[in-house]
Formats: sequence, structure tokens, C-alpha cells
Amino acid sequence: MLLAWNAQGQSAIDLSEDKPTVSNGIEFSYMVRNERNEESYSRYEVSVTAQNKSGCMLIYFKKAGEELNSIFEGDPSAIARFECVNATGKRLTSKGANVKAKPFFVPYTNNGTTTKVEGGYLLKNGSRVSADLIVIVPKGERPKFKVRPQDFVDVVE
Repeated sequence: MLLAWNAQGQSAIDLSEDKPTVSNGIEFSYMVRNERNEESYSRYEVSVTAQNKSGCMLIYFKKAGEELNSIFEGDPSAIARFECVNATGKRLTSKGANVKAKPFFVPYTNNGTTTKVEGGYLLKNGSRVSADLIVIVPKGERPKFKVRPQDFVDVVE
């Protein structure tokens, strides 16, 4: 079974540190890899992750002229957008990051010549994608994240 998704974002889901949350068969989580407390702020190195636990391959088919919701920064491969709700963005650090599906290619034949063209993006069952970011939060606080996943709407057998 395959699930195809469109480019709409769901409402944000609150995440708890080191406690995965599942939505539409995708497990979302974040983990603090390193932390440092400075005089006026706390700096964290964080990994954000999405893992397909749906039992299906998740596929997004590219569509010509498709506009993506701005929360995904126009990236058609984005599975979800993680946002640190208490990040300051100071000192050239992030407030959020996208996790992205891998592109897949399909054969295309023209005048007897076959080439591979990008058909869309996929996340195989059991596959995990992640991104690393650095966030600065007010001193004494831990980073707090929300995730805004792509909305999976069509089921294809």
C-alpha cells in the first residue's frame, strides 16, 4: 500500500523531549545532543527526526506549478517542519528545520532514448530522516518544539 500526500500542512503538534509522537504513521521526535549555558542564554544542539512507521511507503508525486505552504519554505521534499517555540534566533542560530524525503526517479523514453527523471519524493517504511540545528533559548530554559507535518490524504493500493 502506498500513501501519497499533498502540500498542505497540518496544525502544529506539541512534542516532548525524548518522547516520540506519532501522526499519520510517522513518528516525530527531537533529541538534545549538546547543551551549553552562557551568561544570558542557553545554547542547544538538537536533532529532529521523522520515521515512517505506517507500514506503507509514503510518496509525494511532484505536480507542475504546485505552490507549497510557506511553512515548508517552498521545499517539495519536506515531510515536516520542526519549530522551536522558545528559540530567540540570535547569534545566527535557527528557530526551526525541515526534515526531507528522498527523491525517486522514473524512466522516461523520448525518441528511443530512456533517461531517468525525478518523479517525486518517498519515505520507505521504517526509514528515518533527520536534521540538526542549533537553537538559543533564554537562560535556564530547555528548547520546546512543535512539528507541522505534511498532510497525507490519498491512499493508493
